[in-house]
Amino acid sequence: MCVERCHRCVGNQACGNQVANACLPVPFFGDITKPHLKVVTVGLNPALNEYYDNGVAKNRSQRLAMLSDYTRDARTNLNDADVADATARRKGYFQNVSRDWHPYFEKMESVLNRANPAWTYVMGSAVHIDIVACATQDRWGNLTNSSQTELINNCREHFSRAICNLPDGTIILCDGPRAWQEITNLGLRLVMQPGQLINVREATGGDHGKIGELFSEEKKFPVRGWSAHVSHLPAVWRFDLYQFQFDIAPLWGCG
Repeated sequence: MCVERCHRCVGNQACGNQVANACLPVPFFGDITKPHLKVVTVGLNPALNEYYDNGVAKNRSQRLAMLSDYTRDARTNLNDADVADATARRKGYFQNVSRDWHPYFEKMESVLNRANPAWTYVMGSAVHIDIVACATQDRWGNLTNSSQTELINNCREHFSRAICNLPDGTIILCDGPRAWQEITNLGLRLVMQPGQLINVREATGGDHGKIGELFSEEKKFPVRGWSAHVSHLPAVWRFDLYQFQFDIAPLWGCG
């Protein structure tokens, strides 16, 4: 099923009726087909404030695609031209100079750039994939565990397709434990390497980094993850995070 027309979770009580139906799904930000793509970041789901500002829909030029842009009352009524326009808008998200990125991407971009100056969303060498393509009424952390699980299960087809369509050798960076967990749930072969402690300054003992290689048919993806979300880390701890990436990056041929 085309992700823009997907309505599995719309009005789904198992999902807590959380899906923002008016907001079209966004499986990834940027273009995963670019031959110069080097790295992808993996997160949870698009934020509702990509579409709304204090409960009011943003101007069309300042947000991602919504049903109202195409005068449709249901995702299933979108025609091919509607889908093509919505797809182009999310693929060009980081190159649209008329709008600001979500603050999450500003923080993640700083981590990518410091790890390797060639990794950048704006030039297309980096993109972002979410494990759930739909925005939700409440923040992800405020959803019940059962709602999160239902959303993830219903969206796994789209997430798996995005990962498997990446160019061979693309580095996958999982932001937080749920992103890593869902990489392991794809049913692909994952070969783990010894982990590493990050953010050693933290009194609780620091975050733990995971390192491995993911295999999809003839493709191999270096993959790593960490146990604290970038958006929750102060700048000094983000320094530890990009050091964690940089120290092993040469082993992946991405220096």
